[in-house]
Amino acid sequence: MTGNQTLTARAALGVVTGIVSVAAVSSSRLRALPRQTFDRLMAVTLIVSRLAMYLGIFFVLRLQPRGDIPAYYWEEANYVLRGHLPYRDFYTSYAPLHPYLDAFAIRLWFTPLAIILLAICVEWLLLPIWLRVGRSFLSEQELRTGALFYLCSAVSLQFVAIDGQDNVIIATLLAFAVLLLYRNRFLASGAAVGMGVATIKFLPLLYVPAFFVAVPRRWRWVAGIAIPIGVVYGALLATHVPILGALTHEGHMKTANNLPYLIEAIVGITPPPLFWDSLVLASVAILFVLIANAVRRASPALRLRTLTFGMAALTLALLLFSKKSWPPYLMLTLFPICLLVPAQSRLKSAAFALFGVVAVVGPSYWATVYKQFSAQAFHQGLLAHQKGCFVFLGVQCLLVLGYAWLLLEAIRLIIASPNAAAQIEVSAQAVSVRSA
Repeated sequence: MTGNQTLTARAALGVVTGIVSVAAVSSSRLRALPRQTFDRLMAVTLIVSRLAMYLGIFFVLRLQPRGDIPAYYWEEANYVLRGHLPYRDFYTSYAPLHPYLDAFAIRLWFTPLAIILLAICVEWLLLPIWLRVGRSFLSEQELRTGALFYLCSAVSLQFVAIDGQDNVIIATLLAFAVLLLYRNRFLASGAAVGMGVATIKFLPLLYVPAFFVAVPRRWRWVAGIAIPIGVVYGALLATHVPILGALTHEGHMKTANNLPYLIEAIVGITPPPLFWDSLVLASVAILFVLIANAVRRASPALRLRTLTFGMAALTLALLLFSKKSWPPYLMLTLFPICLLVPAQSRLKSAAFALFGVVAVVGPSYWATVYKQFSAQAFHQGLLAHQKGCFVFLGVQCLLVLGYAWLLLEAIRLIIASPNAAAQIEVSAQAVSVRSA
């Protein structure tokens, strides 16, 4: 399949899933299903839809994996199978255990498709976890809306079932950490987040401040996150492996599909990297204050609700303001992001469906049509009145506006969290009755 065909296929996937998602969240029949039936339907449909997409793409159409799988995951996993050590014998921008995880998959089935299948299998756990814990702090309508949006998401289908992106592993570990908090297992909750740092990327550290203020026994939680990080990175430090090399290298990189790229392309000026980094830190600090204020003297259920919307807000702030961010990062907290859109608003549901189309098209357009050109090259194309550049400008504007809109929705829900106490109490009582 050529690059242009891939771009067309992504757009078609986004449009079809967008239409299905709007129809699904508007369905009174789905909302009237008994809880057990609804949960079973979501779990089975998630497995069948992702597996069907995987089999259709790679076994029926016989397409080859693209993107990070052949470029990074497959190659690094083979290095490990040959006995090489990350950071010392080969460069990787991922966490130390990442190539070992992929090596485990391809040792069982020696093909890049095994790595994609691993991501799909991990995602099968995601919805059941959120459905289990979500009813303790969300209304049934909120929970079902989020589940249906997630199930029909082009973002999930494209970046997991087709691209095999590893961000879904972080997403599942974060969901598991919230579930463990609900069960008052603070040490294990911290360890779940720490495993994301040791296994995939440094990105889970973005959510540590939110967990820190939302967890009652915060220092026990901190001890939990320190265990896997200390063991894995400590072992590498003991062998004098340069573990910070990847972080330094990644800090100088830039991508499209974010506000810094859009502004630099429009104005033709490149601020120093510190400017954009400071903007990210400032936005995260503001969100940290809002989350801390919302959970002050809050009940455990209210803390979990604020934490969930806080994780969505932090992801969206990273996507909006970071100079190196791209739509696959949506997978980090896609389910909490899906909770931001109210089902009763047809306009917002349609806008979220359009956002899904733009999110899967944006990275492909930049890579396929313009070969990942810089913001300055983009600026020159705009000055030369190239039609394709103006189309890409429209895609970038829609994506950035989508990030901003969803970020504002997340902030609104964080601020309004203390007013949701009565709703949380009813949901918690319903869960208790069901458990009994």
